[in-house]
Amino acid sequence: MRRYFIDKIENMRDIGGYITNNKRAVREKKIIRSNVPVDLSENELKELENMGFSTIIDLRSDEEVEKKQGVFFDNSKFNYNHIKINGDGRIPESSDKVLDSYIEMLEGKEQIKKIFEIISNTDDGIIYYCNAGKDRTGVVTALILRLLGVNEEDIVTDYMASGIFLKDTLENFAKSIKDKDVFQIINPNRETMFNLLKYIDSAYGSVEGYLLSCGLEMEALDRIKEKYTKVVAI
Repeated sequence: MRRYFIDKIENMRDIGGYITNNKRAVREKKIIRSNVPVDLSENELKELENMGFSTIIDLRSDEEVEKKQGVFFDNSKFNYNHIKINGDGRIPESSDKVLDSYIEMLEGKEQIKKIFEIISNTDDGIIYYCNAGKDRTGVVTALILRLLGVNEEDIVTDYMASGIFLKDTLENFAKSIKDKDVFQIINPNRETMFNLLKYIDSAYGSVEGYLLSCGLEMEALDRIKEKYTKVVAI
């Protein structure tokens, strides 16, 4: 798990390197997940360009984008796409409702379709993010990794890493909410992601079944699998 610009962006990291169920590996330097990048220098942006990252997917709400545009917004060197995920990043009422909020994200099938069409059609490196890079970004990451054949344990481990990298941010935010203990709600929980993966299999048979229900074609899904995985040298 390679992290980028850790002194400026706590949760920006490559999703490559995981071994898949058909003994391939997810390609590195192709897809980056992140919290919203707001403080990168021109040299750091150039570094991303030189690595081939030029396609951006912003998963945040209209209000969030207006409040904090980020370094890629209105930057002609990057192909910026704003595709707001269902639920607009609202904090659930309780920790028991986090799974429901993730399922609500899945129900925004038009948005999920757009995201995976971009992943399928672009040859450039992709960076996608929400506000903290934890929930909306975590759900999209789980879908991508599951489609590529990564096992449940590795998907959950990747999801849980946000709680480590964002520890101080999450604790400070929780302390700022005086009338409610929100830390248990916003801190990643292993069972939540395991249960989301179980929900997808139960409701749709597989992640492919879910993505097909979003209106994607199997040809697009196969193209993603081929493009973002590689044969592992033995």
